[in-house]
Amino acid sequence: MTSWRRTDSRHSKKWPGILTGLSGLFVLAALLWPVDSIGLSVAGQTCRLPDSGFALQWQHSVEKEDWREDYRRSGSKLLLTRSRFKTYGAGTPSDGNLHGGSSGLVDYQVNRLLNELDWVVSGNVQSTLWINQQAWPVHAWFDDYTVLGFRVRRTPFGQILLMDSCHDLFRQGHNPG
Repeated sequence: MTSWRRTDSRHSKKWPGILTGLSGLFVLAALLWPVDSIGLSVAGQTCRLPDSGFALQWQHSVEKEDWREDYRRSGSKLLLTRSRFKTYGAGTPSDGNLHGGSSGLVDYQVNRLLNELDWVVSGNVQSTLWINQQAWPVHAWFDDYTVLGFRVRRTPFGQILLMDSCHDLFRQGHNPG
């Protein structure tokens, strides 16, 4: 004779509640989990930049040649990966690996870690922010001497989901200021 075990109905009714509670705790923990991301603060607003990076471009005030620097996130810091320019002059990097480019630009692989970067906008040098290979002419949107503050921020994942990407913020009105 086979013996069948009876299931106590009181215990089986608790499992859905326990699973729902555990699922809720898991979602809450995921939303509160701190993650590092690049934040840009300007004119009282903060937006999120892609971890893959961004570039800053301006026209050198003396040589009148374009200069471009590429940045990305490395852990909890910004990493200046490269600096490209046409002619040597004031501010030219003195360290890094020099690469000749087919575009006629001097290309330095810099790899310098920064805690933060404050960049001053100027119409005179045509300050431009590049995000995802798209140019955003911040010199046309902000007054001269407006500061763009770039920092890696530790932020709860849920807040990251709600924060505008800088690309979206600039695209919405081309002028977040």
